[in-house]
Amino acid sequence: AARSYRMGSVWDFENKMGPLIQAPEGALKEALMKLAPGETWALKPEDIKGNPMLWTPGVKWDVKPGSDTHLIEFFGPLLGVMCAENLGHAIDLVNQTGYGLTSGLESLDEREHEKWKASTRAGNLYINRGTTGAMVLRQPFGGMRKSALGAGIKVGGTNYVSQFVDHEETGFPFVSAILKDHPLLRLSQKWQRKLDAGDLAKFKTDLKKTVHAIRSYLYQYEQEFSQEKDYFHLRGQDNIVRYLPIDTVLIRLHADDNLFETLARIAAATISGCNIEISIPNGLKNRVIVFLMGTDGEEMVGDAPMTFESDRDAARKIGDARRIRYAAPERVPLEVHRTAAKGGFYISSRKVMMEGRIELLQYLQEQSVCYDYHRYGNLGERTLI
Repeated sequence: AARSYRMGSVWDFENKMGPLIQAPEGALKEALMKLAPGETWALKPEDIKGNPMLWTPGVKWDVKPGSDTHLIEFFGPLLGVMCAENLGHAIDLVNQTGYGLTSGLESLDEREHEKWKASTRAGNLYINRGTTGAMVLRQPFGGMRKSALGAGIKVGGTNYVSQFVDHEETGFPFVSAILKDHPLLRLSQKWQRKLDAGDLAKFKTDLKKTVHAIRSYLYQYEQEFSQEKDYFHLRGQDNIVRYLPIDTVLIRLHADDNLFETLARIAAATISGCNIEISIPNGLKNRVIVFLMGTDGEEMVGDAPMTFESDRDAARKIGDARRIRYAAPERVPLEVHRTAAKGGFYISSRKVMMEGRIELLQYLQEQSVCYDYHRYGNLGERTLI
């Protein structure tokens, strides 16, 4: 099939693929021309018609784990084929690359579908269909890890425009009934009772906002972020949009952070299902720290580690944590910016919001799952539903 692929000028409409935007260089050029140890050519690529930017497809066979072909993202017509012992091993090989734009599975076994969806770290998952051609809203597009830019909010999805908006809250967020119990819901109710009784008066403004924020976070997580949604309901194809927690979030405090900004970040990350670590500047001891170290603060923090450390030490944790969350952009030190820039690491520093539909986006990553469940038009078991 790859050998029969027509290559040539884009002005010849019978061609399936045109030239590259520039002649191959660096790792791509070497990969198109050389084999790594143990590899063979199933189909050797060639530059054609004297055009250094026009290459036929290449297929490398028996690519070894850890090799350049396995771990480097080549922007050219080159495919590497690896042998896996089983599905679990194949998933491990995929996740080892550090990239996570798209991944595909061909299988009729729904047990394999579930195992693969639960473990594969990629932004767009495709089952029994091609891995290109994402449609706006149907399959919002964007990757994870090294395949994500910035917060990783997907193009063509319901959240994309939120990146370009400066939000301002004019009141407390709307919240309807929260259906599930949660420790933070009980804690917020306890704080509300104390405030009504006149206790915690010196923290009243911040705690009142925090109580409303926790309720909004729980409500939005319950109604939006914990749900798998299909906006199209196409016959023969599922198009699921879902949210996964960012593994570990480092919540970095600053002397200018108020109590609401601190508690809200801890609550949002906890409700989103993240592992959290609270990082406090050396020597900082203000009303926020006093509250965190007290009984009410301990109930919020739970088992999350709290560490006093310098900006330099906090910057060293970039990479171990999947995200670092500041309360405002002007509070991010230059040293942290420099360290993050070296690794393309995203620093979340947007204003902390009470509205859960906005704030929880800082602690979650979107994933699109497209599943062609029909077989040449036959809907199989779905006809029984």
